[in-house]
Amino acid sequence: MNITVRLFAGLKCENKELACCGEKEFKIELLEELSLHELLTLLGIPTDLAKIVLVNSLLKPLTYTLTNGDEVSVFPPIGGG
Repeated sequence: MNITVRLFAGLKCENKELACCGEKEFKIELLEELSLHELLTLLGIPTDLAKIVLVNSLLKPLTYTLTNGDEVSVFPPIGGG
């Protein structure tokens, strides 16, 4: 199963065992179905930093199970003022 991942505002893949380590936008092949929570864990991104997670431009809970071809966008908390 192949998915596209886009990480925003300083987030990046933190798992040194993956080819995407340090990347903000990449395609990844998964050998099994994963939830968004499991994907974030695999990428080394703490789930408390994933405040907005979109799949195919739609807001999804971390329990959502990914399917082939999904495009995942992850946004951390954003501050400003």
